[in-house]
Amino acid sequence: MKEDRIRWNKKYTDRDLPIEPSDIVRRFHHLAEPGRALDIAAGNGRNAMFLAEQGFDVVAADISEQGLRRIVGVHEKLHPLCVDLDIFEIPEKRFHLIINNLFLNRRLYPWIIRGLVKGGILIFETYIDFPDNGSHRHSPDYRLDENELLRVFASLHILYYEETGRRMDEGEARLASLVAQKK
Repeated sequence: MKEDRIRWNKKYTDRDLPIEPSDIVRRFHHLAEPGRALDIAAGNGRNAMFLAEQGFDVVAADISEQGLRRIVGVHEKLHPLCVDLDIFEIPEKRFHLIINNLFLNRRLYPWIIRGLVKGGILIFETYIDFPDNGSHRHSPDYRLDENELLRVFASLHILYYEETGRRMDEGEARLASLVAQKK
């Protein structure tokens, strides 16, 4: 955990990262009933900030206090939570919206499903393949298998799913994007 925190804190102090919300969050957040939202691996809070501005009461969970620093105290509906996602337990039936953007921790899959209220929305987008930039992310631990999100979240009502190539800061990547609703 300590090594992860150091690595991510360094990322947020050494690089300028996007501050605009991700396209998928911007396109689909309105499907969720206004209420509590969880941003898993919130990073610098770009999606959490957007959701708070849309009226959601947002928990922004991330291991990096440097990433979360940008959003501390900026909105009354925004609650940064510095936590190790390898041990984090999402409270049951708590969230109207859960987002997981450009992060993968398979241990969280069942917690995500349990964390949604009935009718709650999941927005999940992350890598299938990465640009060849020497990153640790080439490990299968950090990338999805094809159709993995469809299999894992089959108990939810799938509203949108796509696997596509996209130009990222580091180069070309393949992403899987899923929007689903808890029945």
